[in-house]
Amino acid sequence: MIVQTNTTANVLIVEDELVTANALSDVLSDLGYRVLEIVDSSNDAIASIHRQVPDIILMDIKLRGAETGITAVNAINKIASIPVIYLTAFSDPEILEQAISTSPYGYLTKPLRYAEVNMAIMLALKKHHEDKLLKEALDKEKELHSLKNRLLAMASHEFSTPMSVIRLLIWKLQNFEEQLTKESRAKNLSAIQSAIKDINWLLEEIKLISCSESGKFPFHPENVNVKAYCQQLVESFVTEDQNRKCRLKFQSHGKCHKLKVDKRLLWHIVMNLVSNAIKYSYEGGTVDVDLTCESQKLILSITDHGIGIPEEYLNSLFLPFLRAENVGRVKGLGMGLYIAKQAVDAHSGKIAVESEVNMGTRFTVVLPSAN
Repeated sequence: MIVQTNTTANVLIVEDELVTANALSDVLSDLGYRVLEIVDSSNDAIASIHRQVPDIILMDIKLRGAETGITAVNAINKIASIPVIYLTAFSDPEILEQAISTSPYGYLTKPLRYAEVNMAIMLALKKHHEDKLLKEALDKEKELHSLKNRLLAMASHEFSTPMSVIRLLIWKLQNFEEQLTKESRAKNLSAIQSAIKDINWLLEEIKLISCSESGKFPFHPENVNVKAYCQQLVESFVTEDQNRKCRLKFQSHGKCHKLKVDKRLLWHIVMNLVSNAIKYSYEGGTVDVDLTCESQKLILSITDHGIGIPEEYLNSLFLPFLRAENVGRVKGLGMGLYIAKQAVDAHSGKIAVESEVNMGTRFTVVLPSAN
C-alpha cells in the first residue's frame, strides 16, 4: 500500500532507463507530485535546474554520457540547495562513499519499491524544510551577533567624547575653582550636564537594541496624553546653544485625547527624528514639529530645511549603521532611523520620508492607538 502525500512538490527525475523513468513518473503523479521533467544525462539535469528549480531530485548514478549522477549533484549543489535522493543499482562501498560525500537525503537501490520511494521523498522534504529553518535561524543569530558587536564598537567610540569632556571640566573645576567666575562655573556645569545627557541617550539606544529579540522590540502600550508628552520632548531640545543652531517650532492640530501607545518607544521616535532634523539643519534654520491627533491615531510630521538625503539612500534609509555620504563630520551611530522604524513597526504604524538634497527632509509617522 502506498501512502498518499499531503504535499504537492515539484520533482525532477534524472534516469537514463526510459521505461523505469516513465513508470516512476506515473506513480509520482498519481501520488500528487508534479514531475517537471525526465532527463537522462548530467548536462541535461543541470540545464533543467536553470530552467526551473525543483523541490527534490531523484537521481540515477549511472547516466547517459561520461559523467555520473554524483558528478551532476556536485554541480547542482553549487547552483541551489535541493534535496537529492539517489536511485541506483549500485551498492558497492566505493560508489556509496562517493554518493555520501554529496550529502544526499536518501539512497535507494533498484528494483524500486514505490512505497519506499514515496516515504523517502516525504522524509527528505521534511528534513530539507527543517534544515532550511535551522540555517535561517543560525544566519539570523549571526546577523544579531554582528549587529551587537558593531554597535558596541561604535558606542565605545561615541562614549569617549562626552567622557573626555566630563573629565576635563571636572579637573578644571577642582583645580581652578578660585580663578573661575560664577558664569564660567555655570557654563562648565552646563557642559557636564549636556555630556551626561549624551551618555544617557546612548545607553537608552543600546539598551533598546540589546533587549530586542528576533528583530522585535518590546511593546508595552499605555494611555498617554500625546500632545503634552511630545511637546515636552521637543522642549527638552531647546537650549541656548540649540537656539543658535536652529529654531524649533511645535504645533498641534485636532483634539488630542489620550492614546494607547508605548511611551518609551514614542520617546525614541521623537528624540531620534528631532535630533536628526537639528543635526542636519543649516545654521539659523527652522525645524517644524507638527502633531495631528485623531480619535484612534496620531500623525507626527518633522520637517527640516537642511542638507537633505541623496535619492540613492532613501530606499535603504532604515537599515542599521547607514549614514549618507553628505553627513560630513556630523557624529552618530547610524542607528537612530533603524530604531525609529522598529519602534513604529512595534505599533503597527507607518513611517515615510520625503527629501531633496540641500532643500531638507520631512519624516511622517502614523501611530495607531493600541485600543
